Formats: sequence, structure tokens, C-alpha cells
Amino acid sequence: MEDDQGPGGMISALDTHMLRNAFKASIAELQLPEAKWAEHATAMMRELTGDVQVDAGVIGWIIRK
Repeated sequence: MEDDQGPGGMISALDTHMLRNAFKASIAELQLPEAKWAEHATAMMRELTGDVQVDAGVIGWIIRK
């Protein structure tokens, strides 16, 4: 992945790891049921990238246990 965080750009591997850690903390804090994890991770990814389109594979990696 590249380090370009502009709309439609890619994010770095480090950013993805940080997002995953933030996601795990967030679902624990909010006590989100597993059925809502993908939606929550997608919203976090959209906020980080500023892009509506998100990679389903990355979302799957973020939410896996």
C-alpha cells in the first residue's frame, strides 16, 4: 500500500494496523454485537480515507478475530 491518504487513495499498512487496533478498542468500548462489526469498520475506514468505496478484503481483515 502507498502512503497517500487523499480521497480515493490508498493507506499505508501502518495506518491499517492502527485502524484495526482502534476498531478492536471501539467495539469493546461500545459493546457492539458481532453482526454490526463490518458496518462499524466500514464507517471507520471511510472516515480515515475520505472515500465512500472501501476494500471488502481490508474490512474482513480488520474485523477478523
